[in-house]
Parts: sequence; structure tokens; C-alpha cells
Amino acid sequence: MAETKQLQVQELARFAQEQQFNEQYRQYFGDVWDEAGVKDISQMTIPDAEQTLKVLADSEASPQFIKSLLAQAAVDGASPQVLEYFLSSDIDGDGRTLAQEIFQDGTNPMEPDTPQPIPKAQALSPSSTEDLEWEI
Repeated sequence: MAETKQLQVQELARFAQEQQFNEQYRQYFGDVWDEAGVKDISQMTIPDAEQTLKVLADSEASPQFIKSLLAQAAVDGASPQVLEYFLSSDIDGDGRTLAQEIFQDGTNPMEPDTPQPIPKAQALSPSSTEDLEWEI
């Protein structure tokens, strides 16, 4: 499981490197950090991350915004533990982590996905050989 988390952090880091975060982006994301009470991203703690996720959930942030915000956090020095916490969270309680939703599914990590129906087990039809005797 730890290896999966490391791969997710690496995937976020690759995405972050592709971004061109200028001062305008930092100000745009700054509102979220301010509302969450994060003064220095490089000093962010797990409780700070929890508060940030609450702010994002309350603001109905888009998946792209969340992905970019986390990428900006990675660029600005958020610790791997905090990034792992973000990526492994399941805010909407649908059984999919934030990383799975933004990198694999393309779904909104703040809204539960419609659960896929579980295939029902096929009922076995009675065999016409019920009357056979079993020998051991």
C-alpha cells in the first residue's frame, strides 16, 4: 500500500512539473490556503490538510482545481506525508481515493460516484442428474 501512495505522489509531482504556476495562480489558490489556515505550505500538517479538504468540499471545487491545487502544494514544498494524506483521502465516501478519482476516473472527488450495480451471482439451475448416487 505504501508503494501505491508513493506512486500517487510521484504522479502528482509529474503533473506539478508540467504546470506553469505563476503569481496569479498562487493568489487564486491562496484563498483556499487562507481559509484553511495554512500559512506556509512547506510546514503544513495533517490537520491542516484535513481543514483544506473541508474547505474544498464546502466550495464545490472542480476536480481540475483540486488537482492543480495539490500540484501547487507539491511545488511549494508540502511534505510527502501530507501529499499522501490528500491523495489517499476519500472525502465523498464512495470508496475511491482522491488520487483514483482525479488521476484515473476523472470524477469529482467531492461528490460520490453513482455506485455500479454488483453483478448478481448466477443461480444454478437444478441438474437433471439429482437422483444419481454418489460413490466414494
